[in-house]
Order: sequence, then C-alpha cells, then structure tokens
Amino acid sequence: MSSNDVIERLIVEASKDPLDPMKNLVIASEYEKLGQTASAVGFYLRAAEYGHDNHTLAAYSALLRVSICIDGQKNRDLTVTNVILQAMAYMPDRPEAYFLLSRFYEKKQSWQEAYTFAVLGQKFLGVQSLQTLPVSIDGYDGSYVLAFQRAISAWWIGRAEESLAILRWLADQKDLTVLYRSAVEDNIKRIENQNVTV
Repeated sequence: MSSNDVIERLIVEASKDPLDPMKNLVIASEYEKLGQTASAVGFYLRAAEYGHDNHTLAAYSALLRVSICIDGQKNRDLTVTNVILQAMAYMPDRPEAYFLLSRFYEKKQSWQEAYTFAVLGQKFLGVQSLQTLPVSIDGYDGSYVLAFQRAISAWWIGRAEESLAILRWLADQKDLTVLYRSAVEDNIKRIENQNVTV
C-alpha cells in the first residue's frame, strides 16, 4: 500500500469523526513523512484545535510538530517560537518544548536564552511519570538532551566549569545516542584543550 493510499484511507476514516485530534495527528504525520509540510501543518493545527479541551497531549504534540515543520523556512522565527510557547502553555510541565526552544536559540547563537530554556526544561524531568508522546520530537532522544543543551550554552555565557562538569557527567551516561556521545567527547576535548571553542 502506497503512502498516498494510506493517507486516503486515513482521511476516509477521519471523515466519520473529523473532530478526533488523534486521527488528525496521524494524518498530519503521514503527510509530513511524504514531505508535504503544508498539508501536515494543516492537520497538525486541526489536531491542536480539536484536542484543546479533551486531549492536551495531542494538542501539545501537534504544536511541537508544527514548529519542526516550519523551523527551516525563512522569516518564520516568530511563528516557530510562538507555536512552541503555545504548546508549553498546554503542558508546561513537559520537557520537550523547553528542549525545542533551547535548540532554536542555540541555532541563533542566543546563548542565554538557550541556557535558560535548557535549565527550565530540566526542572520538569522526573517530576512525574510522563506519558509517551503520540509523535516523535526530532532530536529529543531522552532527558539527557537538555543537559547537553545546558552544557553547550553554559560555555558561551562564561560558565566553562559548569559546561565541562555536565559534559563529563554525560560521558558516563549509557543511553546516549552515537551522535550525542560523539558531540560530548568532542566538546570535552575542545574545552580541556582550550584551543577551540565549543
């Protein structure tokens, strides 16, 4: 069955209950897999709207996916941050939105903002047992990603000792992906050598 057939089947199914946020979320995800971000964003926004009162996890997840869909587009920075902040308003005690804002500001080299959102996100780790999101959040590979964001941005705001301490702690963690492990090791070497900045 082709991806278009899957979407067509999902749309027919959703037509029986068009206000179901989860059905709209699944359709959006399928469109996004095809690279059809305009259609994906439309269905993600429907999922957020329809999940507003009765399925906040779907609304939260949908808004975060909207931010990811439009993050690479030019002149959309305000939209990206507003959508993440809207998601955060739905579920302020979840870490993923803080991670996305920290990563967004890291890309912009707005180091204090990147650091602040990483620190805030870490405050919500382990506070409660978090329900798994119905969609993945690119780059959020586990709670350690907020520590990584904090370490990298800490360096740039003059907190080299804090940065190195966090990176060394991360190096001892077993659950890091290969990409993060490599980045942690490279940054430890750079800081220790003091020849190259993070």
